[in-house]
Amino acid sequence: MSKLKVFVTGANGLLGTNTIIELLKEGYEVVGFVRHKKNFVGNIHKDLILKEGDLLNTPSIENAINGCDYVVHAASMVDPSNLYEKKFFEVNVQGTYNVIETAIKQGVKKVVYIGTANVFGFGTLNDLGHEFKQMKPPFTKSYYSKSKKAAQDYIFSKRDEINIISINPTFIIGAYDTRPSSGKLILHGLNKRIVFYPSGGKSFVNAVDVAKGIVKGIKFGVSGESYIMSNENLSYKSFFKLLNEVQEQRSILIQIPKWLLVFAGYLGDVLRIMRFKTPWSSNNIKVICTNSFYSNSKSKKELGTSFSPIKKGLKEAVIWFNTNGYTLKNMS
Repeated sequence: MSKLKVFVTGANGLLGTNTIIELLKEGYEVVGFVRHKKNFVGNIHKDLILKEGDLLNTPSIENAINGCDYVVHAASMVDPSNLYEKKFFEVNVQGTYNVIETAIKQGVKKVVYIGTANVFGFGTLNDLGHEFKQMKPPFTKSYYSKSKKAAQDYIFSKRDEINIISINPTFIIGAYDTRPSSGKLILHGLNKRIVFYPSGGKSFVNAVDVAKGIVKGIKFGVSGESYIMSNENLSYKSFFKLLNEVQEQRSILIQIPKWLLVFAGYLGDVLRIMRFKTPWSSNNIKVICTNSFYSNSKSKKELGTSFSPIKKGLKEAVIWFNTNGYTLKNMS
C-alpha cells in the first residue's frame, strides 16, 4: 500500500522544517518545496524529496505538487524591513492563489493553509483573542498581517471547490530557524550582559507543537475552519527571564521607555520615506508594544492538539542557535 504524500511549501523555514520532520514520523511521504535545496537543514530521509521552485512560478508548483494527496502551504514573506506593501501581497496573496488553484486542478484531497493569529482580534489575559474576534489595530495596518488576511479570505472563498482549513500560529519558537525569523527575539537576549526589552507581550508557541497540530489538521480539520495555535501568553520581561533560566545566564533586564520607542518608530518612518530599508516604523513599534494574547481552546477541543511548556521550545532553539554559531551580530 502506497503512502500518502504531502506537498509542503516553505520547507526551508522554521515551521516548514519542523512540519516535514513530524510528517515523516507519522509515515507520510513529503515533497518539500524550496527555492534552493542547499538551504535545507533537516535530515535526509528516504521519504523526502526536495523540489526547487517559486510561488510566483506556477509551472514549478505544478511539477512539484503532481501526485500529492495533501498540501501544507507554509511559505510566506514576513520581513518587517520590507518597504513595499505590493511585495507582501505578491508573495503572500498571489503565491497562495497559485498554490490553491494548482491544488484544485490536480485534485488534492485537502489543503492546510498556514496563516497568522493576528488576522483575528487579540485580547488580554482575562479575555483572550480567538477565532471569532475581528482583526484590529495595529495589525490592520501591518503590511504582513493585511496580506495574510487577504490570502485567508481568498482560500475560504474556495472551500466549495476544495477541502481547506487554516492553521493560525502565534509567535513560534524552536530549532531550525535558519533565517532567523522569530528567533531574532531569542538572539536579542542570548549571551548578553544587558537585555533591553519593550512593554507588551506575545502569545508564544513551540514549533514542534504547531507542526504536530498541522498533522492533526490534515486528519481532523473541518473544511472552512480556522484553528489558532498558541500557548503561553507572556510579557517580554517574563520571556527574557525564561531565556536567562534556559541559558543559565544573568542578564540584567531593562525596559525601554515607551517614548524612546515611539521616537524610533517615527525616525523609521522618515528613513522609509527616503527608501532606507529598516524594520523600524511607527506601526511596527505599536505591534511590538501590544499585548497580543490568544486562546488555543478551539484547536485543543476540535483537533486534539496539546502544547508543551515554552521553556522546552526555547531550550531547543537555544541549543540549535549555539550549536550552529548564530548571534544577532552575524545575522545583520
